[in-house]
Amino acid sequence: MRRTGSCLCGQATFSAEARPRLQACHCAMCRKWVGGPFMAVPCDHAEFQGPVKRYQSSEGFERGFCGNCGSSLYFHPKGSGLHGIPLGLFDDQTGLPFLTEFFIDQKPDCYAFANDTNQMTGAEFMETFRKR
Repeated sequence: MRRTGSCLCGQATFSAEARPRLQACHCAMCRKWVGGPFMAVPCDHAEFQGPVKRYQSSEGFERGFCGNCGSSLYFHPKGSGLHGIPLGLFDDQTGLPFLTEFFIDQKPDCYAFANDTNQMTGAEFMETFRKR
């Protein structure tokens, strides 16, 4: 399903094919990046417009943010068509069941989700991208 959205200031916009699910990442980098677990919708064919800045956060992965307001825009495994786009940026946030948590082995003990989710360790998450 094609969905649209924007950053906090509205200058960075996107259109993407959203996969019908919500995912959370608990890795230390994501928590520093967004101030808590990174709640994202996996998307294909994402197109971004406006003051988008890119940052290579680790080997093989980049993150995008708005160059004006600083909003986190996406997590992107380089060489793939996938973009993890934060849930809060979408104009329509319906129909996205919470299904998966990544880097469960790095999740701090100060919070927990009530949902029954598929939970992957950091090693299991990284293995999914080594197979590509």
